[in-house]
Amino acid sequence: MNEKRIGVDYSELHQLDSPANRLIRESIWGIEDDIGQQSFITPRYLDQLIPRLGIEKTTHVLDVGSGAGGPAIYIADRTGCRVSGIEINEVGVDVSGKLAKNSGLEEQTEFHLGDAMEMPFTENTFDLAISLNVMNVFSDKTGLFKEILRVLKPSGTWAFLSGTFEISGDEETKQKMARGYLLPQYYDSLESYRGKLESAGFRIEEITEYVADFRVQVKNWGDAYKKHSAVIAEEQGEENTRYHIEYFDTYLGLVDEGRASNHLVICSKPE
Repeated sequence: MNEKRIGVDYSELHQLDSPANRLIRESIWGIEDDIGQQSFITPRYLDQLIPRLGIEKTTHVLDVGSGAGGPAIYIADRTGCRVSGIEINEVGVDVSGKLAKNSGLEEQTEFHLGDAMEMPFTENTFDLAISLNVMNVFSDKTGLFKEILRVLKPSGTWAFLSGTFEISGDEETKQKMARGYLLPQYYDSLESYRGKLESAGFRIEEITEYVADFRVQVKNWGDAYKKHSAVIAEEQGEENTRYHIEYFDTYLGLVDEGRASNHLVICSKPE
């Protein structure tokens, strides 16, 4: 007997290129800020992140959960660096490859279909590993961090942007969030991240909160879903569309209550 799945399967319901998704993207980013991202990331944020992480032409970057490839390709274009993405969604890998080809960056970028828990890379391969708002999809974060540590060069950097939550014991909120994007067991507080990173062997260098810009993006996503709810419902079903809207409303409420935020965590692999 098949168990009823909790949460939304990105590969089935959050298609990367569809009429509804194109309307959502236009509402959130317009043309100028749409770089093919499927997250809360903006080009302006990436422009700040690139020098902060010291990304140069000689840097080999790993993008964990590269999605549709937009941020990876943007970084490669801006810096001349080489970027390798790992993504479990076949649609995402396909879209990433097409975007790289259209951008003339096939030689600088490569996108692998696979599980980041068991990456097809040898030890000490990358100078830098990044992940942008996809940590919530990994249940075993300590295991993930150990795998990232393995493929980083000594003194390499691991930097990720992730939502952080303080909702332990709040089952009603967890249920609302689970019906949208996240799964209950995937929530982590900032302190939980600290412990798991240190357990995996990383040295935490810097943690920065980005709540103001993050709130704007959460609201923009929710507003876009409400504006185009009829078209989205045709693709994803009325129930799933309603759950998505509930998710963003709940998320925004958590941000305003100080129970959800977004943090950039920068770590290093010991020599």
